[in-house]
Amino acid sequence: MKKKVLSSLLALTLAIGALSGCGNSNAGNDSAGSDGAANESAAQAGTESETGEEGQSAEEPASETAAETGADFSGVSITMLNTKSEIQPQLEAAAEEWGALTGATLEVYTIGGDSSPAKEIGSRYAANNAPTLVMGDPQDVSDFCEEYGADLSGESWAANGGTKYGIMKGDVLYSFPFCIEARGLIYNRTAIEEILGEAWDPASVTNMDDLAALFERLAQAGMELPVALNMEDWSIAGHYLTQMYEEQDGTLATTEKFMEDLKAGTVDLTENVRFNAMLETFELLMEYNSNKSDPLAADYDMNAADLAEGEVAFWFNGNWAWAEISDYIEDGTELGLMSVVQNDTTGNANVNTYLCGGATKQVMIDKECNDEQQQAAAKNFLDWLVNSEAGQNVLVTECSLVPAISTITQEATNPLARSVQQYAAEGKLFDQPSNYPGDHWATVGAIMQKYLAGEETREEFAKELQDYWTGLN
Repeated sequence: MKKKVLSSLLALTLAIGALSGCGNSNAGNDSAGSDGAANESAAQAGTESETGEEGQSAEEPASETAAETGADFSGVSITMLNTKSEIQPQLEAAAEEWGALTGATLEVYTIGGDSSPAKEIGSRYAANNAPTLVMGDPQDVSDFCEEYGADLSGESWAANGGTKYGIMKGDVLYSFPFCIEARGLIYNRTAIEEILGEAWDPASVTNMDDLAALFERLAQAGMELPVALNMEDWSIAGHYLTQMYEEQDGTLATTEKFMEDLKAGTVDLTENVRFNAMLETFELLMEYNSNKSDPLAADYDMNAADLAEGEVAFWFNGNWAWAEISDYIEDGTELGLMSVVQNDTTGNANVNTYLCGGATKQVMIDKECNDEQQQAAAKNFLDWLVNSEAGQNVLVTECSLVPAISTITQEATNPLARSVQQYAAEGKLFDQPSNYPGDHWATVGAIMQKYLAGEETREEFAKELQDYWTGLN
């Protein structure tokens, strides 16, 4: 069985206000920068990219982009920070394809294993060397977009999902929502039915008690530990625990207020319904965890293989995990995503039928370290991704993503993406805020790892978590 080396991301809170501004318009390029020559045709192409084709409705984007109708960015070099390392080869190929159409050079690079989106973006700005296209998590982009980001409100895709899923400050759109992702319990329906010897419907699991009964049936039938749990801080704190904030009542406004109340020290987590319900389910997953003998030694790639091959039936993760699962899956194996079900639904009746998700990656165009020609080229690249058949194919087929832009109507190409696409179409996604603290997954993740390892009680975990939030003041 082949193994991949997967990086454990380290988060770092960076005070963007302390970062120095960019003085060199070409500093955003790792390789040779733009020669600075603003040829007339490229300038015109940039104008078309920003405003869209004359008379073009936002609801009906042109079948061909400006890039395919004569845009010339010859001599313009731009860079893109990609923080979804699993699609690096696909983005590099897309950059070459778009570059052949426009004459531009687009270099795509990803972060190393000792970095995080926040750390990488912050260090680039500190060095006056920001990439042209900056992909980050929502909180990363939200922190500094007003100071460093170009206004994308006039782009062709803005009205078709951009303003819904992108980062907005007032009436200004600062980011391109790169994809929709959601997390929950990935299930292997094929394995469950083979073990039980009967058909199984995920809709039959309506609460945690139902899930516990299913686990027990699987254990008695021979799958002793039917759950895989990751140990990575970004998984347990950045993905699992954050559901607790987002599911308070299912609204973004309440999520944001809840976090402010945590900072103010006015929340007692030991009395919070969602905190206790989410951790009760987490404790059930821990009980049936295939890695329970040494939970902090869990191997992410092994978890993917075990789920794909039916060694376990459930894995808490998101649709991005298809990149690893697909290495091991056999044709005909049926997978899907379901809610992290809970017993107490007080205050939010939808917790057992919704997923937490949204546009988890945002792409900002830098305006400080990249000149107008580079910004125009970057806008053209995003326009190509959205409005051309080739660009849409990159997002949906090559990268196996769920696009956030409504005019991209291609069906998702893998079962996990199709699950998320269905939840999104039915309006069954709890939105996620863009103002999580930059160090949340690393700092809280370290605390939660102790809880996962059985080294502290729920009450002790609650106190450490509350201390983390009040310590942010």
